[in-house]
Amino acid sequence: MIQKLITACLVLLAGSCQILPPEVEWEDVRADYEPRLNILGVLSSDSLVTSFVRVHRTLRVDEAADTLMRDTVFGGIVPYYASRFVVRDAKVTLNNGTKDYDLQFKKFDEKNERLQEAYVYSGDDLIIQPGTKWTLSITEPGGLSASGATTVPPLPEIDETQLPDSFNINQTMDIIWTAQPEHYQLVNVSNLLSHYYIYQEPDYDNCGFWQKFIATPGETAWNYRREPCDEQRPDKKEEEENVEDFLLINIMSMDTNYYNYILKHGGDQEFASLFLGQGGSGQSFGIVGGMGFFGAIEFDRHYLPIVR
Repeated sequence: MIQKLITACLVLLAGSCQILPPEVEWEDVRADYEPRLNILGVLSSDSLVTSFVRVHRTLRVDEAADTLMRDTVFGGIVPYYASRFVVRDAKVTLNNGTKDYDLQFKKFDEKNERLQEAYVYSGDDLIIQPGTKWTLSITEPGGLSASGATTVPPLPEIDETQLPDSFNINQTMDIIWTAQPEHYQLVNVSNLLSHYYIYQEPDYDNCGFWQKFIATPGETAWNYRREPCDEQRPDKKEEEENVEDFLLINIMSMDTNYYNYILKHGGDQEFASLFLGQGGSGQSFGIVGGMGFFGAIEFDRHYLPIVR
């Protein structure tokens, strides 16, 4: 075929031979995907964990991920880009069967990043109690809506009578708690000073303290030990021995929705993040009409002095 084309060009002389490309037909690509709400809602009675609901939505393929917004700072107008995933003007309502609790959007919280761009309750009469059933209702101006339901799990309880008066870093320790036949529980152990960033590199002071254990329904005990760490620098070892520190034992009970989304499927990249992007199928636990989850958790804690 190529030889015939060359021969034809030579016969026609003077480069008058032109090979025209075929006509290109452009295909009009259309997306019929409709956005959905993506919810992350957590209820808790714990004083250190505020109940909150985060509302996002997936985007159509023709939508930009960011939008230009304006805010007033010290009397001036400051433009900034904000994510279109975040729904800032939804009506978010919790109900315990007797009363509605309307949540307000919180743009920024310098003390708790989890509450940034989340809906929280501003009153002091939202009381979360074990065994109570809660429903969640969400509507946004664009017409999207979703609902959810959860039952608050029982309060976990550490058996403090079975704990020593202090924790020696060279010994093991049995942590015992009350069984919950129908709920998973998560045990977290860490040292207090690591939460305040007092220690610096190479972080051997934190090494080994941070441990977690997922207790299946009915399970009641775990043998905790500080994991071996790299050899300590002599100068840091002497410094540590003079610093007071505490071992934090934290146990959390959770409903089925929380367990399925956070622990069981927490590694599934498709829907572990709130930012699912266009057309992600996602999964939902405790949510109807959207994706994500609506769950409840409860806590118990205990502190032990650390002996080095």
